Amino acid sequence: MPQNFYELVWIFIIYAFIGWSTEVSYAALDTGKFVNRGFLNGPYCPIYGCGVVIVVAILTPLKENLLILFAGSFLLTSVLEYITGYILEKVFHNKWWDYSDKPFNIKGYVCLKFSIYWGLACTFIMDIIHPIIYAAIRFIPFVLGVVLLSIIMCVFAADCIITVTTILKFNKRLKVMDEMAASIHRLSDEIGENIYENVTDVIEKSEKFQETHVELMDKISETKENIYGLPQTAKDKLAETTGAAKDKLAETTGAAKDKLAETTGAAKDKLAETTGAAKDKFAETTEAAKDKLTETTEAAKNKLAEKAENYAASREEKKRERELALEEKKRERAELMERYEKLYEEKSFGFQRLMKAFPDMKSRDNNETLEKFKIHFNIKKKDENKKDQAS
Repeated sequence: MPQNFYELVWIFIIYAFIGWSTEVSYAALDTGKFVNRGFLNGPYCPIYGCGVVIVVAILTPLKENLLILFAGSFLLTSVLEYITGYILEKVFHNKWWDYSDKPFNIKGYVCLKFSIYWGLACTFIMDIIHPIIYAAIRFIPFVLGVVLLSIIMCVFAADCIITVTTILKFNKRLKVMDEMAASIHRLSDEIGENIYENVTDVIEKSEKFQETHVELMDKISETKENIYGLPQTAKDKLAETTGAAKDKLAETTGAAKDKLAETTGAAKDKLAETTGAAKDKFAETTEAAKDKLTETTEAAKNKLAEKAENYAASREEKKRERELALEEKKRERAELMERYEKLYEEKSFGFQRLMKAFPDMKSRDNNETLEKFKIHFNIKKKDENKKDQAS
């Protein structure tokens, strides 16, 4: 049982180092290489130190009863792991470990399997390891112990500050890269839409031009038909006049046979006069119709040419505007992609160490970019990432 704060600090430091050594050994067996599995840069895992301090301080009076010792260790360490995981996620917006794929887990912070391991480990420590460690602590001269603890705790505090700063920078980089990725995606969509709009606009303008052309041609055809119908109308009028004259002549012949010669001569003269006037009017009407047809056709041609010219100029101007906008978007996208790649390639020991230490880490806000980082630094394979996304 620790007697003072000095002994508690020593217990914290020693078991934090033992916990780090355990994590490193486990990772070495699992991956075949050294991985610094600590949250901090130094050779210590604070959660192990805190866990043993809590167990020693609370359960030392009950250490003779192994069942109670195991149950207490199981409960206390599980509560500690849950609270630590929850606070780290809320503060840094990252889930540093995730037991969601393990059975009997609570929100991924704790699971039955590792809680049992904690309980067994603490029972073993309390019964076998801790008496030796506690004796070693008491063997160290107090002054020397205070000096050593002061140095260790100063390094520990500096390490905490560096690690927190690294995490904040890492989160900031993830956020910037996530925003850049979204901007690149948006610009790519806008470029695609711009190309689609250009093609659609050309098709619509072409269809409109064709419609206008058809309308003008119909109008010309209708005018021709009206004009070509004028000679027939004149002929019909001439026939009508001739028939009326003949009828009048027959009537005159039946009413006064005595004046047949006189009336016949007058009718003939009138018929000739009427026929000549109709011919002159027909010729005049035909000539006017021809002039009108020529004038209408020329006006229609000029209007069609003017519309075609205006359409071509408008299309060319809009084409230039869209090309300029398209080039600007392409340039902006190229700049973003260049900056994005530079951020990927930018070396940062702190970022890589954290991702290697916590390969299952998930970002609450920018997890997609984090997963790309893991693949980029060979911390996670592409097929593993696809499996995680599918699950």
